[in-house]
Amino acid sequence: MPHFFKKDSEGYWDRYPAHLSDMAQIMASSNLTPATLHVLGDSSDETAPAALIFTMPPNGVVPRHSHSCERFEIILEGSLKVDDLVLGPGDVMIARKGDAYGPHVAGPQGCRTLEVFSTLAAAHQILYETPDGPVPVDFGTLESLAESSRRAGSRKEGSEASPTEESVNG
Repeated sequence: MPHFFKKDSEGYWDRYPAHLSDMAQIMASSNLTPATLHVLGDSSDETAPAALIFTMPPNGVVPRHSHSCERFEIILEGSLKVDDLVLGPGDVMIARKGDAYGPHVAGPQGCRTLEVFSTLAAAHQILYETPDGPVPVDFGTLESLAESSRRAGSRKEGSEASPTEESVNG
């Protein structure tokens, strides 16, 4: 039997698999809300495809990064500048496994986007591109995010905030 979720109904936003329930708080602290994550199949299966809808505030920025999966993104509302291209409603971006893109910069009205990932794991495990090299970040749970921050901080002692801290603290 199919499941239906109306975007204006209670429980539509901040919907995440049980093992990723911290993502609601993480997305909120990153100013990427409202947001919701749907898994195609068993919601605990990290290899299952997943769809993430999230909202960026006006002029919000998501740093340059990549995912370890195939990725499809469509702009639902507003606009988004990626590299030197401005995307609007209905425009699509496809990235192959490991393709780095961004930064993503939301337009003056913000942006709502739908991303489809070939694996759930890659929806919450990303690789930030930094001048000091790639930094893996897992924002699926507060514990994994803290561990990612510790690893990034130990890579370059005395540096400014890591991409992990910047993306979460805005």
